[in-house]
Amino acid sequence: MLRLTTLALLLCTLAGVAAAESRVDITPSLAWFNPTKDVIDQDGITANYAPGLGYGARLSIWLNETVSLDVSGHYGRTTMDGNIMGEEGSLDMALFYGSAQIAVAMGKEQRLTLHGGVGMQGTNYDEFIEGSNIMTGVVGVSGMAPLGENTWLRADADLHINSVYFELDGYQTDELTQNDWVLAVGIMFRSGGK
Repeated sequence: MLRLTTLALLLCTLAGVAAAESRVDITPSLAWFNPTKDVIDQDGITANYAPGLGYGARLSIWLNETVSLDVSGHYGRTTMDGNIMGEEGSLDMALFYGSAQIAVAMGKEQRLTLHGGVGMQGTNYDEFIEGSNIMTGVVGVSGMAPLGENTWLRADADLHINSVYFELDGYQTDELTQNDWVLAVGIMFRSGGK
């Protein structure tokens, strides 16, 4: 987490200095986390993160009329649902998804952007499993529609790709590839620049 935070702060600082007169977009948003694969699938044991609601924000610093640096973070509560030899159970937990991405606007009105970069998934369990921070690769798409002069409706779809395994009492599960969607909708406020 420290590496991603340092990278994001460095990129924001450099972008801010280089683009002092550029537009800055701030989007508070609600998010839907949708992990799509089991985090454990081994020896009669399966577990996955349940989909859930979260909240957060995205900051876009425009480096020119086409390219922006996007930094986002979304937090939510959910459960880790599991099945151990036919016995079902769940564990309350918190999830955080963050990213630093380069976005490229498509079209003259910049209503659609494609983006990609690095991210992280942070987990914090309420009981007995130690939380962790995992680096992810992120790709996504965003769409915007004007509501007013400096206010837009914005929808973001970010796909976080990573691998995960667990260690409990000296036992390590198989490492599994994850594809976690973060779908966010919010009101974007534009300030400064073009």
